[in-house]
Amino acid sequence: MRNVRRLLAVAIFVAALVLGWRFAHANLAPVSVHYLVGAIDGVPLWAALVGSFLVGASLAWIATLIPLARLGLTARRWRKVARELEAELHQLRNLPLASSSESAVRGSSGAPLARAQQGAADRSR
Repeated sequence: MRNVRRLLAVAIFVAALVLGWRFAHANLAPVSVHYLVGAIDGVPLWAALVGSFLVGASLAWIATLIPLARLGLTARRWRKVARELEAELHQLRNLPLASSSESAVRGSSGAPLARAQQGAADRSR
């Protein structure tokens, strides 16, 4: 299976080279390329087309890179918030269930006293 995959990759690469060579050979006419600050004369048509494709692709890549960077920074900020909330949750889970003042106001069986009995116990102190 690995050999078939390699053979297919080599075949695709060779086909791309052949198609590229045929494209370049069919478009050898010299053209002048005018851009914002100047012009170049005598450039083969295939080179102008490939160059314009590469410039357009790089501009599109840069245009998508900016929103991706913003999304990455937003994701980083939310991961930080999630870590802080998880740390707070961990601290809350480790808190004791009853405070020391509540544990002092318990009956002989360890059950909490009723509110009326609790008030009487507080007044007797």
